[in-house]
Amino acid sequence: MHRFYVPADRISGDQVSFEAGQRRQMRSVLRLRPGDLVAVLDGSGREYIVQIEILDDTQALGRILEAAEPAVESSVHLTLVQGLPKGERTDLILQKCTEIGVADFLIAETARSVPRIQAGKMHSRLERWRAIAREAAEQSGRTHLPTVNGVIPLADALSRTRNSDARIIAWEEEKGPSLSSILPRLAGAGRIAYFVGPEGGFTAEEIAAARADGIAVVSLGPRILRTETAAIVGAALVIYGLER
Repeated sequence: MHRFYVPADRISGDQVSFEAGQRRQMRSVLRLRPGDLVAVLDGSGREYIVQIEILDDTQALGRILEAAEPAVESSVHLTLVQGLPKGERTDLILQKCTEIGVADFLIAETARSVPRIQAGKMHSRLERWRAIAREAAEQSGRTHLPTVNGVIPLADALSRTRNSDARIIAWEEEKGPSLSSILPRLAGAGRIAYFVGPEGGFTAEEIAAARADGIAVVSLGPRILRTETAAIVGAALVIYGLER
């Protein structure tokens, strides 16, 4: 069944009004017709089964047949702090980590972040990233839409994650504990922040600042992972290792 996120203000009683982009997708891409059923999510944890009643050039309306609160969200609230990478790697990270269950994304500008997004282009880039996360959430059946924040300095990301129960930063030069080895110590932690560097990794100075801020530095193993691989693998290990 096709899933659509709609703002809560588009649900009134048992009626759902779909946005213009969703209307076009229903008609031109999915070839849906009045009478067809779709699933609607409003980000509150509820999932509605909706029957399409009107679908034409001007509007798409549906009627709610039933509502439920499926237990699909992770018990671990994971924030991924991703060092801004080059090209379309951010797109892949957002898509796959949303599927895994990441709750929040912070994109951090680090010393080795090569791209510099101009202020005038940030809005369109952020809209693109949020659309990717929304589509991945719809595809994977999530009932909460992850938040995607704009690019911020790494120092700001450190301060914004201090209310986490635990914070972890992956570094390819770390010879001490592995991520998997410290997870048993984090059992019961509800809010986790996981930091991943860009293509060139974090600098020694950035790691020193993270340690001073109380963040655990971990290894992802003896092999060097690409930034997108480190994000996906680490997020999966944390969520599936700590889910209750």
